Amino acid sequence: MVDQSELAWRILSRVHGATLAYTPMFHAALFSSSDSTRYQEAHFDMSPTSLEGVAPYDRPLVVQFCANDKDLWLAAAKKVEGRCDAVDLNLGCPQGIAKKGKYGAFLMDEWELVGNMISHLHTHLAIPVIAKLRVFPTLERTLAYATHIFESGAQLLTIHGRVREAKGRQAGFASWSKINSITSLLGAKVPILANGGVPASEDVEPCLRETGALGVMSAEGNLYNPMLFSPSNATGGRTYRACLPDAMQAALAECDAELVGEWDREQAAYAPATFLAAQYLAIVRTLPSTKTSPSAIKAHLYKLFRPIWSHGRHMELRETLGTAGKGATDSQRVADYSAVVDRMRECLQADLAEGLLPPNSYRPLSHAEVTASFGGVIPYSHCQPYFRVAAAEEDAASAPLASNDERVSEKRARSPTDLLQDEAEDPKKTRISTTDRHAAPTENKTPCSRQSHTPPCVNSAAAKCSHAACSTCCSILKASDGASGCEFHEGKAKAQKERAAAKKAIVRSKRVGNRAGGAVGKEEDIVGA
Repeated sequence: MVDQSELAWRILSRVHGATLAYTPMFHAALFSSSDSTRYQEAHFDMSPTSLEGVAPYDRPLVVQFCANDKDLWLAAAKKVEGRCDAVDLNLGCPQGIAKKGKYGAFLMDEWELVGNMISHLHTHLAIPVIAKLRVFPTLERTLAYATHIFESGAQLLTIHGRVREAKGRQAGFASWSKINSITSLLGAKVPILANGGVPASEDVEPCLRETGALGVMSAEGNLYNPMLFSPSNATGGRTYRACLPDAMQAALAECDAELVGEWDREQAAYAPATFLAAQYLAIVRTLPSTKTSPSAIKAHLYKLFRPIWSHGRHMELRETLGTAGKGATDSQRVADYSAVVDRMRECLQADLAEGLLPPNSYRPLSHAEVTASFGGVIPYSHCQPYFRVAAAEEDAASAPLASNDERVSEKRARSPTDLLQDEAEDPKKTRISTTDRHAAPTENKTPCSRQSHTPPCVNSAAAKCSHAACSTCCSILKASDGASGCEFHEGKAKAQKERAAAKKAIVRSKRVGNRAGGAVGKEEDIVGA
């Protein structure tokens, strides 16, 4: 996961039963470079007081890399050799940036390169080398690929039961049968973990049973509900929590005061989103030296609160969260996020008092309790699975959130410079044409919520607008009704202008470089003659 399994989140996941954690995916070329110390420090804190990669707080730990050069990957792995239990080659990332960079799942056709990289590290590294891979459409090729990676020196295989093309809302179901076939073939020789198709805690045991794997890896399921593994290992989670630094334990204890009533501490699988968000921020706040990226914090809170917003409740707090975290110091930024969590808690408590949430539900719930007492429906106040397989008639409120999640996930793997370079090289990649940007609204456009006789605007950006409107309707309101300016849309327009100016600067610099290169070429031709 890019920028999503940072130290604070790994600690939260271990508190709730996870036994092995992976770092975010690091770029081996950047991590190994002596000129990229800032990249290393920002992604993996190895300062003397850091808990990153230190037992018992952050072990066992796998450091995950994307790579396509054996020497650069080895140089990167050497830097973390004493701070982890294994290094992983990510062969499963299906994003477009991985295709452009030739790594992740786009190495599935480069068997010789993959084998050489794994063998090289297996020979020169003191800790195990492992790999995560996707399956091929055919079972025969899948088995041959897994065997090749194992025979190259991988000492653990994680099998994602989807093909390379299955991603986002088109992910579909993971093939547990293919994972089972790999386990049957190689399970006696190498440990195998199953990945994919485990969005909820009740899916863990069936996955283990049907795949024959030794364990289950979760990425997206864990991000939407960090209690995914709690019913399987609640005791282990409590034991781990007791080993944390005193300040962190005290901060977590304060979070427990939010919970009301009795609850099953062994089988609880779903907890109020505000409780888990408060726990996460308590960990962020009490880490001895490691700074957690504001973008990571915000992304986690968006996912934890997603059930609330997809239910159409408290949408104004999406905008509040979007503008939070702009304080001058780390502590101020965390305080901003904590204020959003506190406000969301107040709103949900009001929903409970008004009867919008089931009585006696604002506490951790087990799957059995949800089934018996709540008709199988998890209250929207609780973290819960996010199913990407869309129904035939998808809820209008959740559709914009789902598509936005996918766009953000793709962008998080890319730097702003990469995006600007793409647009400079290919103007067709811009998201909207200049003729469409200022077009007048047509009759089939969804009206905004200012018009009381119509449905509210379903554009996801409307939740951030002070007029609860999309950009087109917002501009019309401002022009026709004399409405005040919208900070969100005005800021967005300003950012677009700055982006366009930066893109023009890149194009201009390339033209200057090309001219200089042409002049040099002609001079060399003359000299050569």
